[in-house]
Amino acid sequence: MKKKALTASLEDYLETIYHIIEDKQAARVKEIAKRLEVNNSSVTGALKTLSKKGLLNYAPYDVITLTDKGEEIALDVIRRHRVLKKFITSILCIEGDAADDAACMMEHSVTPEVLERIVRFVEFTEVCPRSGKEWISGFRRFCESNFSLELCQEGAERCMGDIKDFSVKCTTANQEPSPLSTVSEGTKARLISFGKKTVLGKRFTELGITPGSLFEIKGIAPETGDIELDVRGYNLTVRKVDAKKVMVVPFEA
Repeated sequence: MKKKALTASLEDYLETIYHIIEDKQAARVKEIAKRLEVNNSSVTGALKTLSKKGLLNYAPYDVITLTDKGEEIALDVIRRHRVLKKFITSILCIEGDAADDAACMMEHSVTPEVLERIVRFVEFTEVCPRSGKEWISGFRRFCESNFSLELCQEGAERCMGDIKDFSVKCTTANQEPSPLSTVSEGTKARLISFGKKTVLGKRFTELGITPGSLFEIKGIAPETGDIELDVRGYNLTVRKVDAKKVMVVPFEA
């Protein structure tokens, strides 16, 4: 088994520093110590180690910044956390701090292969007519109460109804792709195509975002029209001019 380059603690430092810079444009020892609930000397030791590894720029009494490699690792940790938290909340029906704490512990050990399979499983539950919201709510009831044949029969009847509704929706809905730039905020959609040789297309390919991937439009900048996407655990901003070249189909789970 390949030895891990960074400990869980050092990954936490990179993740925390990234969030502080995102919030306050600069990170300092005092703020890092406050967020991680450790003393200043512990922070200083960790910063020196990360600096030696070329993951951040650190000098006493100066602001702390991440190098390109440090930011890459921080974003990977953040993505793992988001994917795992979504799985824990939307599939396992565990909410609040318990979900966040579990994701924090799991994010440091999950392998890329397992993470990818979790992403695909969550997507599967959103598109499969035998799963979805009713299936998850049935699992929640199963966890919160004793199993009964009535619960099983109720679930089977609802499942058959959902399959019929899904079949009608698939045959009657207008599935003509439209540019991403025309889709409204809050909409979920399926990626149909994009220019693979464009800068955005290459970025999508690097992140494993392929035709068929599901995403949600989290926001649209009022002045520029740039679009913020939540896709496969990433938060991405797509410029309006690029969004016109990305074809999607709005998706209703």
